[in-house]
Amino acid sequence: MKLLRTGFAAALFLLMALPSAAAVRRTPAVDGPQPASIEGMISSVNLPVVTLLGGLVSFDASGATVRFSNGTEGTAGDLEPGQRIIAFVDPASSPLLAGSIVVMEQREDVALTGTVEAIDTEVPSLKVLGFTVKVTGKTVFGGPWDGVGHGGLEDIAVGDLVLVMAMAGAGDLVAVRVMELGPSPMPTVRLHGVVESIGTESWTITVAEGELKVLKVDARTRIIGEPKVGDEVDVIARPQADGSLLAILIHISEHVPSLPTERYSGIVKAIEPSLWTIGPADGATPDRLFTVDEKTKILGDPVVGDPVGVLARELEDGSFLALVIAEVFAAPPVAEVAFDGVVVSLPPGGGSGPGATVPIGTWIVDETRVIVSRATIVTGAPKVGDRVHVEGLDGHGGSVLAKVVEKI
Repeated sequence: MKLLRTGFAAALFLLMALPSAAAVRRTPAVDGPQPASIEGMISSVNLPVVTLLGGLVSFDASGATVRFSNGTEGTAGDLEPGQRIIAFVDPASSPLLAGSIVVMEQREDVALTGTVEAIDTEVPSLKVLGFTVKVTGKTVFGGPWDGVGHGGLEDIAVGDLVLVMAMAGAGDLVAVRVMELGPSPMPTVRLHGVVESIGTESWTITVAEGELKVLKVDARTRIIGEPKVGDEVDVIARPQADGSLLAILIHISEHVPSLPTERYSGIVKAIEPSLWTIGPADGATPDRLFTVDEKTKILGDPVVGDPVGVLARELEDGSFLALVIAEVFAAPPVAEVAFDGVVVSLPPGGGSGPGATVPIGTWIVDETRVIVSRATIVTGAPKVGDRVHVEGLDGHGGSVLAKVVEKI
C-alpha cells in the first residue's frame, strides 16, 4: 500500500482605479521621430504664429498636422487659447516650424455621476442630476473598456447610469468624456431555515424564531440538491422593488459531523503496512497502535526510533486511525561552558569607575568571543587587562553567550 507523503458602486470604483480610455490615448502617436518639442498652454493664436506664456514662446504652425487626444484629426484653425499642446518642431528652422501638433486632453472641472434624465439631439446635450451638459465633436464616449471606440450620444439612453467629466466653456458645461457605467449590483440577503412548502412560483421557509419567509422562484433560481419539506436549507435571495424576495440560490444545509480527534507524541517502535506502533521513550506507559491508510499524511520521513507527533481519530471499534504522523526534529542540546581568562578587548561604551555601565556586545577574553547582553550578570567592573571568570552557553562558531562575567 502506498502511503501519502507530503512536505491556499463597484463599477465606479473600477473606473476610478483604472486609467480612463481618454487618458490612455492622451498623446496620439506622431508619425516619424521628431527632433524637438514644445509643451504648454496656448496664450494666443494669430496664424501662422502660435504663442505660449504670453508671447515668450512661439512657433509657426503653417503646414503642421493637428491631432486631438480623442484620436480625431484637425487643422491649425482648430487651435484655441487655453488648449494644452505639444508641438514637435524643427530646431534648425527660424522661426521654429512645427511639423505636428498634439492637442492634449483638456482637464475637466467637474465630474457628475447619475442617470441620464434627458437627451437633446438637436443641440447635442444630456441632462444629469439636473445639469445640462453640451456634447461636442471632441467629447469622448465609452465605458471603462470601450474607450473612444464607443459611439456617441446616439448610444446613450434616458435612464442609463453615466459618469460625465465636464469643463466650463462659454458659460456652459461642456462634456470632455461621457462614460456609460453598468448598473450597481443589487444587494442580497442570506437566510437559513426549514422548508415549509414548495410551489412552482414560491417557496416558504421558517427562519429564526419561527418567522415565515416567502421566496419567489423563477428560471434564475438555482437549486442544489433535492430539498424537500422539512429539510434545512441555506438561501441567497435578492430583494425586489415590491418588497418580495427572489431566491437566487437554495441548497440543502450540510451538517458535517464532528469527529473527535486525539494528539499523541512518542517514539516510533514499529512500522507495518497498515499499523504503526508508537510509545514513550522510557516505557513508562504502554505503546499505542495506530492504523494507517491511503489518506494518512506522513510528514517528514520518520523511521523506527524517531520521535513523532500523531493526530488520530477514534473509530467505532475503539481503535485509532492516524490522520497525520509528523516527524519531530528536536534541537540539539546546548552545552554550558565555564573558563577563566584575561580581557583583551571590550566593545565601545561603559567605563571603569563607580556607576559605570556594562559594555554590551562582544568581549574578547583570551582568544574567545564572549557575547555580553543586558541579561548577563557582570560583577567587579572588569576592564581590559583584568582576569575574569566566564560562565555561559556554547554559541555558534566557538563563541560563548555569557550568563556571568566576574572579575577575579
